[in-house]
Amino acid sequence: MHADPSQPSLTARPAISEEEFYRLAGEDSRYEYLGGKLVMSPASDRHEDLFRFLLTLLSAYLDERGGGVVRGSRYPMRLDEKWSPEPDLLVVTDERRQLMTPRRLEGPADLVIEIASESDPQLDAREKLPRYQQAGIPEIWLLDPFEQRLRTYEHSPSGYESREAATGRVVSSVLPGFWIDVAWLWRPKLPSTLSCLRRILG
Repeated sequence: MHADPSQPSLTARPAISEEEFYRLAGEDSRYEYLGGKLVMSPASDRHEDLFRFLLTLLSAYLDERGGGVVRGSRYPMRLDEKWSPEPDLLVVTDERRQLMTPRRLEGPADLVIEIASESDPQLDAREKLPRYQQAGIPEIWLLDPFEQRLRTYEHSPSGYESREAATGRVVSSVLPGFWIDVAWLWRPKLPSTLSCLRRILG
């Protein structure tokens, strides 16, 4: 059942400084810093299952092929003094790894993946996507398990090219050779990451 989009994500405090956010931030914090606000979007079991699947797949792929590093949702990506979102997954290529600090990424990632939350399925498209595009993130994936679709945004000299897929292969423009079969994401029981990785690696 699709969640009611009129139900917003929990905003703990409508106005907070960047210094306060990083003072409060820790591994157990589930809040993001979006436009000067603390925002939390509770994760469902399905969200966590998809997160685990994609994190494991990307981690294993990068371990094997190299080229970058992947981080999960508790690693802020500082875009400016009011925006430090924590994407579900972010990838930083080797050429830009100097921007990674122990506490945060200083600037935009090369690939960002967001998984819609049951509490507010439109949060990523409504709040985060415009800021990600403003930051010029090369590749953005918005995964909606409720509508069973994956929308990708690829940066080009003329702007962003958007594609939507419910089935078929989606190929990364940032990670050479990395792709997923979108149908994997909608299975009631997600497939083995090892078997998927073997297919990706060929």
